[in-house]
Amino acid sequence: MDISDRIRQKMTEHNLKAVDLARMTGATKGSVSQWLNGISSPGGKYIVSLTKALRCDANWLFGGISSDQTNDHYSHVNSTQTATKLLPVINDDLAKKWNGYHDHPNLEKNTQWEHAPSTISDSAFWMAAVGDSMISPIGPCIGEGHLILVDPTAVAENGHLVVAQLDSTDELTFKKFVIDAGQTYLKPLNPNYHALAVYDNYRIIGVVKEAKILL
Repeated sequence: MDISDRIRQKMTEHNLKAVDLARMTGATKGSVSQWLNGISSPGGKYIVSLTKALRCDANWLFGGISSDQTNDHYSHVNSTQTATKLLPVINDDLAKKWNGYHDHPNLEKNTQWEHAPSTISDSAFWMAAVGDSMISPIGPCIGEGHLILVDPTAVAENGHLVVAQLDSTDELTFKKFVIDAGQTYLKPLNPNYHALAVYDNYRIIGVVKEAKILL
């Protein structure tokens, strides 16, 4: 089964027509026709809208990877999986100064809480993924519409996905932590972006343990 088969499968399940998919994703009718006939695959800019329209996980849609499959360092879960712990969804500003579960009492009353595995640290938190730098044409796709589970107590190792902050900016960045020939890089999964070589000018906010899309 390839991506065109999986698109048609979900369209049948949700009683969608090609015109519906074009309207919901912003793609042209011609593009949708090419997806369905296996002539071309959806580009990165359609990943979020397409998975929302089809109500499925991006990793399954683009790679045939089910939501309960994992790799060595992280897993992609959906909201139907069993979890026994609630952790807060926080913004970048809070993440930069997060003091673990000690900060739970200081959170606002309207803070969103999401399920997470009971094995994760109590200091972990969810945050929204932004941009498309971690959307890959093959393999993991984590972008707009996803929440990532960040563990600030975990030690970043080669190949881990991490949230980091560079000394030169107030913004956080979500990238793959890579050590190659003694040089450390923060590497995007999207090949349209370049890896960033870092030295002592960064700090790891936490290691990303899971990602899930909220449908």
